[in-house]
Amino acid sequence: MVKGEGTTVAKGVTPDEVFDFVLDPAQYAKADTKMVWVTKLADTPDGMLAREDGRFLGRFAGSVITRYRWERPRSIDVTLEHGVPRGIHAWFEIDAIEGGTRIRHVEELDLGHGRLGWIHDQVAAKWFANSVEAEVTEIGRLLEAGERGHGGAGSHPRRPYVISPDGE
Repeated sequence: MVKGEGTTVAKGVTPDEVFDFVLDPAQYAKADTKMVWVTKLADTPDGMLAREDGRFLGRFAGSVITRYRWERPRSIDVTLEHGVPRGIHAWFEIDAIEGGTRIRHVEELDLGHGRLGWIHDQVAAKWFANSVEAEVTEIGRLLEAGERGHGGAGSHPRRPYVISPDGE
């Protein structure tokens, strides 16, 4: 298994703004170099099912089906439903602090698959850890620069599906 994590403080930003940014595929893809797009497939009582299209090691394209669970605006938890890795678990902890919001993000990827998984872990561990840390730093930087997520279905003309924490 490989793991990456990062923590940052976004000054002058509310937890709701962080939450909306993370659930907006157009904004989130600006910060996460592993992510190409997220498409909501279905609403669930506490979140959604989604297809995540991404790039591994910046080269290898792939897609997985994930389950998002959230508690607005404090947490977002993502787990693998279907795909090649044996497991994916990622989460955001979003906490208001004086003057801004603390964002902690952790990603764990378990490729499994015997020797292939072991080789993957050896090759990808540092890249993965650095990628997640850079992602969190970039989320904070973009938010402080005024970037915001767009809520509500159809609020952005380029997106056929918008991830909305309100199920819209």
